[in-house]
Amino acid sequence: MTPLGGSRFRVVVDGAALELEVEALGGGAYRLLQAASTTLARVTAAGVRRFVRIGALDFVLERAAAGATRARAQATGGLESPMPGLVTRVMVQVGESVKRGQPLVAVEAMKMEHVLRAPRDGKVRTLRAASGEMVSPGVALVELEE
Repeated sequence: MTPLGGSRFRVVVDGAALELEVEALGGGAYRLLQAASTTLARVTAAGVRRFVRIGALDFVLERAAAGATRARAQATGGLESPMPGLVTRVMVQVGESVKRGQPLVAVEAMKMEHVLRAPRDGKVRTLRAASGEMVSPGVALVELEE
């Protein structure tokens, strides 16, 4: 993200650069204006992590130092619970082939649903999540193999 002055920013998402105007609405809510479209976003802080909901999409952002562990886990195919919560849905089974971005597991935390998505194409090697189960942060819920 690059500040452009005032409330305008340039962000890069999946290789595409966008210019946004950001309007703070209070309580962690923001209005994102881009060209002729408006989108609402909600940000919840938890330590070094920021849980961001934009429309129906959920993202977990971390500072670089904390993110190094997650990057290693994703490189080896592990997907962790972002925070303490309740598994509300398990959308895959062991042995199932998945595509990058496919929803795998949903965890409800802080009155928000966080969907863990496949970081790459692969096959579900292990699944350590069941609907209705409480999970702790940093616990690997799904592991993928190439």
